[in-house]
Amino acid sequence: MSRAPILIKDLVQGNQVWKMHIRVVDMWIVTEKAGYQHLELVIQDGTGDQIHVTTSRWDFKDWIEQIIEHATYYLYNGDPVVNDGPYKVCLNPLKLLFNGGTTLTKVDIPDIPPHKFNFHAIENFLNGHFKPDMLYDVIGVLQDVVKTQMGGGGKKSCTNITLRDVGGNAIEVALWGDFSKQFMDYTTIGKNVGPTIIILTHAWCKPNPVYGLPSLSNAWNGSKLLINLDHPQVETFKTSFGAADLSNASNLSLSLTCDSSIQSTNQNWTSRNEVRTIRDIFVGGKDCFATTIGTTKRFKASRFGWFFECCPGCRTSIKSVGGKVECHCGVKDVEPITKFKIEVEVEYDGFDGTFVFWDKDCVPYTKLSAKELRQLMIANGEDNPKIWPTQVDILLNKEMAFRVKFQSSYKQFSIVTILNEDNVYNKLKIYLTPDEHTSSAPVLEVSNSDPNDNPTEPIMTLSAEASISPQPSSAANHAWSPSASSSSTPAKRGAITTSVNEMIEAEDLTPKQSATKAKPGRKIKHIKKE
Repeated sequence: MSRAPILIKDLVQGNQVWKMHIRVVDMWIVTEKAGYQHLELVIQDGTGDQIHVTTSRWDFKDWIEQIIEHATYYLYNGDPVVNDGPYKVCLNPLKLLFNGGTTLTKVDIPDIPPHKFNFHAIENFLNGHFKPDMLYDVIGVLQDVVKTQMGGGGKKSCTNITLRDVGGNAIEVALWGDFSKQFMDYTTIGKNVGPTIIILTHAWCKPNPVYGLPSLSNAWNGSKLLINLDHPQVETFKTSFGAADLSNASNLSLSLTCDSSIQSTNQNWTSRNEVRTIRDIFVGGKDCFATTIGTTKRFKASRFGWFFECCPGCRTSIKSVGGKVECHCGVKDVEPITKFKIEVEVEYDGFDGTFVFWDKDCVPYTKLSAKELRQLMIANGEDNPKIWPTQVDILLNKEMAFRVKFQSSYKQFSIVTILNEDNVYNKLKIYLTPDEHTSSAPVLEVSNSDPNDNPTEPIMTLSAEASISPQPSSAANHAWSPSASSSSTPAKRGAITTSVNEMIEAEDLTPKQSATKAKPGRKIKHIKKE
């Protein structure tokens, strides 16, 4: 006589013999440190209860060939144990281990409800309603791409994005490794029309120890990145937005479909970013993110030239120029991708610094990709990165406002984004030149608290327009995701971000000094203000 089925809630620790009707609602492969693999699942019964399942690495081949995600089965036998892992994907106090007596029989069981995401609201994360040992599913519309980091040199590739919900709540999400590549591949194929709805399953939330703002990241095992998924819950999420709300998201999504669209079109300055002169950033001598202005003066010729080649798989720079090579990531017969990397000396107030312009910064001006421009050079018999084409001269003698990452070890400013919003340069110039303040300038307010500076030193902040959607600072994730100190590879590329909040430290400007001649320990006289 067949054993009567039980429910997940009826599982008892120590009882290994039973029968259940289940649906596999999630499955993923875990690669262990020694290289072994095993399969993990989340199963659900007819009442909607779920439990986390772990299989043995010895049975990996059998289970991976037998189990189909979203299919229904009769499940026989297994070990219910305490759910005491470092990270939990289910609230169930027990988890299930498949043993040698576990058996699955595929059967059509329509009474078991289909998979349904259990999204954790972005607002709940921001309000601190989460557990650090729990993994969550999150959904949001893509608001901004904060920055990207290419892999290589012992570092993993990473893309930091901002997701927003219908209430205007926004949170930063770090996509590591293959998730970063999956996202960048999707946003560059040119097929995503309209708003980009992103789902990240089994996301890990951790508050930034410096700023206190929570940020999300994919888990190394179990997470799935789903972009514009055809799913009823995604359609419900879309309809919860008004047409006006989604129009901005749609514009951003379209701007990500090619390398040439890189500047934010958001007219609201929503991020609390430091605004400093090139001199102040350089003399500070520390890795940091900042906003600054300057005039592009001249190219800085170096042994690297105006372009570099990288692997299309891992996006790591490849030293050899031309031909097919084998990348360190293991891909053979690589056809390298040509990318811009132009060093430009940018000057402001008599002080200059070296700014690195990437694809996203060059293409809007040159109207040609690095590959296309290089092909024109080859047609003229020139294929040397140290021979600069005249088309890039359009980058010079322009007043620009930048969001940059200063890399003290290279004494360079890597451009995160060029702020092309109306009149941004003039507003920041007025702000950075106190003697030129006029009655039309924004009102300055004094605050005595900022996590980045001495709490006793006052900070002047520009009163700005109310933000359409409050969002964490793009620095919120720097302490545990790619940071100014950890991601220092010169081959790294930045991505778009929102425009800045008008904020600056109230500090004296130092005398004019060449960025290439600054020496540690040299005394600097301060200009006395009238």
